[in-house]
This record gives sequence, structure tokens and C-alpha cells, in this order.
Amino acid sequence: MILFILYQLLLFAFLPIAMYKLYWPKAGKPNVGKRWVEHFGFGKKVSNVDLWFHAVSVGEVIAATPLIKQLKQQHPALHILVTTTTATGAEQVSAKLGELITHRYAPFDLWPCIKLFIHKNQPKKLWVMETELWPNWLSVCQQHRIPVSLVNARMSERSCKRYLRFSGFSQRLFAKLSLVLAQHQDDAQRFNQLGVAAANLQVSGSIKYDLPATDSLIQQAADTRKSLFAERLVWIAASTHKGEDELVLDVMQQVRKQLPDSLLILVPRHPERFDQVAELIAARELSFARRSLQQVPNSNQTVYLADTMGEMMLMYGCADTAFIGGSLVKIGGHNYLEAAAMCLPCVAGEYDFNFSDISQQLQACGALKLSADNEQLANWIKAWLSDENARKKAGEAGLGIVKQNQGALARSLDALLNH
Repeated sequence: MILFILYQLLLFAFLPIAMYKLYWPKAGKPNVGKRWVEHFGFGKKVSNVDLWFHAVSVGEVIAATPLIKQLKQQHPALHILVTTTTATGAEQVSAKLGELITHRYAPFDLWPCIKLFIHKNQPKKLWVMETELWPNWLSVCQQHRIPVSLVNARMSERSCKRYLRFSGFSQRLFAKLSLVLAQHQDDAQRFNQLGVAAANLQVSGSIKYDLPATDSLIQQAADTRKSLFAERLVWIAASTHKGEDELVLDVMQQVRKQLPDSLLILVPRHPERFDQVAELIAARELSFARRSLQQVPNSNQTVYLADTMGEMMLMYGCADTAFIGGSLVKIGGHNYLEAAAMCLPCVAGEYDFNFSDISQQLQACGALKLSADNEQLANWIKAWLSDENARKKAGEAGLGIVKQNQGALARSLDALLNH
């Protein structure tokens, strides 16, 4: 009870910080606008909600999209309400799901907000993507007999240890989940350790493997590459974070010492950083082109700043090899699978705890190499750019891992509909 009261007090204390992050205008970042009231449970009522599906931001929306589309194909009359926390997530919902669903911003985890949201919309069930768990959400859903399922769930060893510091609180929290579809066996074991009953646990695999590179996307990427980069050797640094772009540019300059015609596609993780990264590149006196301005890089330009949203797979398709961001800083890495699905061999920094299982599989087959050393990363990139056969062999091995693990989407949907 003491921890519960403390949690409520902390929510109110940190509310101004959350509001600042969500609402303060930033260049390149979409704005919530007048819909900010939805975070407090207000806004236009949504009637006859069969399913409330929560995907916090861009990554979760992208992962959830094929699941929602397949669900709608099977049950076209199903009324789905998708919530996101961020405006960038809302943009992705609009772009990828359009009229298939209704979108609202998710309520803050404050009792009045979540109770008002539930009272207004009366969803029959809640599916939450990955690990976005909020104690008050779960408590109110339990009171209203709304079953809560965790989809594509992952629980890193690091996060598990944090929850176990407050084991009593965590046990009560996780016991309220009616179904957890864990990505891997080690995730399932951690959820069980935290209080999810074994009867409510299944290992379904990661639906992020179900990302087939369609023929139309591959052709679009080939056309885009030809128009932008001609015959140049191209590598991509995807989903980079603050403090990481500088390191990537250092690697790029090392690569160019051996391969002076090579070009880097740089894709910052967050849109509000696009202009900051552009300033960083300019401060280094590097010539670059910006995708948002529809600029075509000339032969002297060394960086192509991909400062748009929703085009990651397309940009992977334009490259020969990839660096995966969030790995040279303690973010824990990002999803390697989109690059692997486009047949790209990958390098990354040492921090891979967000995707450790996938990382191990790709390392084992030779499609991924990790190092904290910039020089080593540069050497691997140079080796793959210089050797088409080695690059193709490693890329095909990674694509093989993706194909071997596909099917989680169908398994997850079957489990959710029959629970």
C-alpha cells in the first residue's frame, strides 16, 4: 500500500515533465495540438469499441501494423481503437492504418484520466504492444473486467532486475495480466518470475520477424538508389541517438580514407533531432544532402541525411551494409530485423540488451558484428563494402534467420482471439 501511494504521488510530481516532453514545440516534431485533452481522458467519445490496442510510439505502431491489418481482414466489422502516447506515433497510425481504425491519444496513468477514458469508450478488451505497462491502467481494467493482453512482449534481464527491487508491487502488477505472448523463452521466464501465472504465458516469437521485403518495395528501393546514389558504395546508420551521431561521422571518415567514393545515409531516431544533426554535420564542414528537401547528393557530398519518417525499410534497400543505432550509447540497441529482411549485413556497438536474443542469432550466422571500438566498426564496414560476395553471403544468412523465425504474427493472433 505504501508503494502504491508513493507511485501515485510520483505520477503527479512527474506530470509537468511528461507534459513538457509531449507538448513543447520542437523543430521537425509533430504537435499534439488541441488533442492534448485526450491525454487526460477527454476528447470525442468512441462508441462500440471491441478492442483497445495501445502502441506507445513509432516502433510499436510499425510492429503492430501487420497484426491489426490481418485482424481486420479476418474480422472486418471489428471496431478497433488504437492509442499512442506520442504525436509521431499518431502520424504513423494515420499513415499505415488510416480508416481501418480509430485513433486517440492514450490517457495518462492517473486514476481520473484512465477511469474517464474507460467510462467514455467502454472497450471490451485491451491489447498492449510489448512492455508498456501502467499500474492504474491495469487496476481500472481489472475493476471493469477488461482483460489485458501483452503482445510481442519482451522483458530484458536489466528491466527484470529493476522490477524485482519492488517485488511485492511488481507481483501484484503482473498478476493482473490475463495473457502474455512473450517473444522468447527467456522473456517468458522473467515474466513468470515477476508474477505472471504460467497458465497465462505463451512463447509466440517476435512478430517483428514478419517483415517480408515485398517485390514492390525492393523495386522502389532499387529505383531510389539509382536516382540518388548511382553506382556509389552506400552504408546506412539507422536510428542514431544524441552522442552517437558524432561517433558515426568519425567512422564514416575512417571508411572514406580507403573508400573515398562511399556515402553514408544517416537516419536519426527522433524527428526533433533532424535539424540538430544537420547542424552537427555542417559544423564538421562535411557536405551533405537532405531527403526532406528532396536534394540529390552530388559526387562530392559524403552524407545523405534521411530526415523523413516511415521510410526506414526503403533506406535500408538503398544501402549495402548497415550500422544499427542505440548501441554505442546505453540505449540497448534497436531492431536489427528490418536491415536483415533487406539482406544487409550489420554492425553495431556493444549495447544490445534490448534485442539480445535476435543479436545472438544474427551474430552466430555471421550477419551481425558488435564492437565498442570505432576503428573495428569502420574496418568491418570497409570489408563488406569492398567485397560483394562476402557482403551477399552475410546478408543472405541474416535474411535466412528472419525467414526461419516468421510465423509469430499468425501464432499471436490465434492465441489472442482464442483466449
